[in-house]
Amino acid sequence: MSVNYYHDKLQEIKNLKNKDYLGMNYQGYNIVLKLIDESSETISLITKWRKLYRNNFGSDFDIDENKTKKWIKNDVLLNADKIVFMIYVNKQKIGIISTSDFDKQTNSAILDTMMKDPEFELPGLMTTIEKIYLKWMFDELKLSKIRGFLFSDNEKMMKIHTKCGWKLIEVAPIEQVKTEEGTKWKIITSKKSERQIERYYNLIELTRNDLMKNFNDIEYRILCD
Repeated sequence: MSVNYYHDKLQEIKNLKNKDYLGMNYQGYNIVLKLIDESSETISLITKWRKLYRNNFGSDFDIDENKTKKWIKNDVLLNADKIVFMIYVNKQKIGIISTSDFDKQTNSAILDTMMKDPEFELPGLMTTIEKIYLKWMFDELKLSKIRGFLFSDNEKMMKIHTKCGWKLIEVAPIEQVKTEEGTKWKIITSKKSERQIERYYNLIELTRNDLMKNFNDIEYRILCD
């Protein structure tokens, strides 16, 4: 599939603005995914969640609402390669899930940030949302595979991914390096590195066949196409 198709599809969704896009029922709750918005409520929530989960992100910096506002506008809404959906449960914003980094050679993209408000509890919800979102990525973005990475010590997220069919491809040593805004974790490529290894990335991949092995006939619908 051409790089233009991927980017055109993301832009098509962004042109819908804040219309409900994907929906399902889960244990009596109405679940909706729609494009992230620039409201003060969303900016406040994303900033709060980003602080709470900062140890699970590949970069760190002084997190504030102004940076979040710029991120939503410049890094998401104006970025042709990335899309972020807000997750609503009975109209309450409880998390986000996203896609980025299309690779033309492998016709693949990354399942990017997925996080949930830790104050909201509904067992099994995020596993189900991840499954339908991954199926949407395969079916609507026409991807051949989906890539991902996470810290190897993030065992809770790795368990969710495993239930969705992801395969562990490599455990890569990483080091923390300074950036203009703070720090980021970078894969160590030199085998002769004398630095003490503090953490690792799990590099993971998913095919549609592996996803569908445990999809369990989950029903969802595209609400605005």
